[in-house]
Amino acid sequence: MRIEDEDSYRDDDMRVHYEDEPFTGEVVYRDKEGKVTGLISYIDGVPSGPQTRWYSDGSKKKEGQTRWGIAVGDWRKWHPNGQLAEHSVFNLQGRRERRQRWDKDGNLTEDKSFST
Repeated sequence: MRIEDEDSYRDDDMRVHYEDEPFTGEVVYRDKEGKVTGLISYIDGVPSGPQTRWYSDGSKKKEGQTRWGIAVGDWRKWHPNGQLAEHSVFNLQGRRERRQRWDKDGNLTEDKSFST
């Protein structure tokens, strides 16, 4: 099921609800002009599954996966010009294992591994 953000609400624990039940499915987020700026998957009101954010011009801003609200696997962020800005890898417990960053011209500025 896919719903619009404006049709949902968050409870005190920040779980997303739709029609008074914790929501399972995708929530579409839009800017003031109605352009899609986000698509987030939820299970029982908690972010779980793919997440994608876009700039208002439609270019990709950020994408990755969550599992019960925790970032897992590969996450990527882009500069507004479309150049990859960051690539991070998270383990199943949500600990960052590696992060690479680039400037807006595509030059690598950081390549760091994190010990667990």
